[in-house]
Amino acid sequence: MPTENKPAEPLQVERSTVTKLVITGAPRLDQITVFLEDFGRRECPTESDLSYQTASGKITINCGSSSWNAWWGGMGPRTVAEFVVKCGWDYVLNCLDRGISSTRFSGSALHEFAKKCIVRRRRQQTGRHDWELDELSKVEARELWHDIAVLRSVESPNECWRHSGLLTELFGDEWHYPVGDKAVEGNHEFT
Repeated sequence: MPTENKPAEPLQVERSTVTKLVITGAPRLDQITVFLEDFGRRECPTESDLSYQTASGKITINCGSSSWNAWWGGMGPRTVAEFVVKCGWDYVLNCLDRGISSTRFSGSALHEFAKKCIVRRRRQQTGRHDWELDELSKVEARELWHDIAVLRSVESPNECWRHSGLLTELFGDEWHYPVGDKAVEGNHEFT
């Protein structure tokens, strides 16, 4: 079936302003390169100001073999540098690495939390706790103490489901709630 060749629209080329920063001397880090790219302003009329313009821009950070970037399409009349300085560091960090948190799941923390649960249940401590089961006998506590060693090697919350039986014995049927909240450690990538 024949097709008609149409001439392509000419490409549009725009110029942007890029600022490159090179940061050295940070302890235990390779050289850090930061690119701040301002794409200019575009018309963005509002009811109160029909001539209002907003800027767009991008930040790219390179360190060793890792790279992060974020783009903003509505920064008001500011440059990327001005915009980033005015924003909270946690907002900028989340834009650079979506979903990053100050804590992360840890098998070691899960193991420590399980030990705390066994001790408190064995001592028949009542009051506020993170599980729904009652006290343990000496034999039950000893068996659970032996069984929880496997929890150290759990690498993600999803992997906990492989140990659902053990976690149910420890924390009850709704074990995923306390485990999700308490089996965490500081995330070194966050700081």
